Amino acid sequence: MADTIAKQIAQVTDNATRAALQKVLEKIADGTLLDDDSIKQSKLNRRYVLEEFETVPVVQVKDVGGAPTGTEGDENILMTEDNIFEYHIIGTQAIVAPVKAATGLNVGMDQADNDGVEVCGGIAANNRMTFVVGTDAFFFKLRFTIPNVSGADDCAMGFRKVEAYQGLIDNYDEMAALNVISGNITIETILNAGATGATDTTDNWGDAETYTLEVYVDLEGVTTFKIDGAPPTTTAAFTFDAAEVVTPFFFLTHANADQAGAVTLVSWECGLQ
Repeated sequence: MADTIAKQIAQVTDNATRAALQKVLEKIADGTLLDDDSIKQSKLNRRYVLEEFETVPVVQVKDVGGAPTGTEGDENILMTEDNIFEYHIIGTQAIVAPVKAATGLNVGMDQADNDGVEVCGGIAANNRMTFVVGTDAFFFKLRFTIPNVSGADDCAMGFRKVEAYQGLIDNYDEMAALNVISGNITIETILNAGATGATDTTDNWGDAETYTLEVYVDLEGVTTFKIDGAPPTTTAAFTFDAAEVVTPFFFLTHANADQAGAVTLVSWECGLQ
């Protein structure tokens, strides 16, 4: 079949058209017909997730279904047009679910002291948004808006070990994250349930500003960080344990007298490098 197609292409008289068809044939032959940034990456690769929160989500209680709940520690399911997320209640919430906003997903919830929410792909080791250090090289990009940065106790994104949800971000066993704390973009890391390492990047986030924070982990577990595609002004070194199973996550808690407001997730992107 390929030889027949090649002969037909050779009969095309227009040089540019013939060259283009030959390139397509070559890509068919080597399995790279579609570029990595095309539909092959975004739709056919199950390890790749892109969510832009363009539709009203469906929410329900995890596992059992029904209306979502807002008691501290509850876990609910959030279903978008293309993806499924879990969200964990921090504090007690009267607003029991994130809601669609003009630019994305409003995860501000009640906006009360020490209340908040964690969003991730789930804590099952085989869920679509999990990666294995030493087997996979992977990344996570999260674009979001913080209306009032002084009201953010924690506004963090990154990777953490697949384990039970925690009410305090410092209680995870292993983690590498960028955390916006009162406007300071801070690198926070935890290894084997040790103390949280904190490095001020000296980069700052202003009220109502929107940025994309990025975390990359290579095959050796070595982690790098980016802010809008560029390395932080001050960075930190961190390496995940080999064979650790991790998931991308977002973690928000509001500050005492001054809440962060309607923090809005604009886009969520993760996958293999």
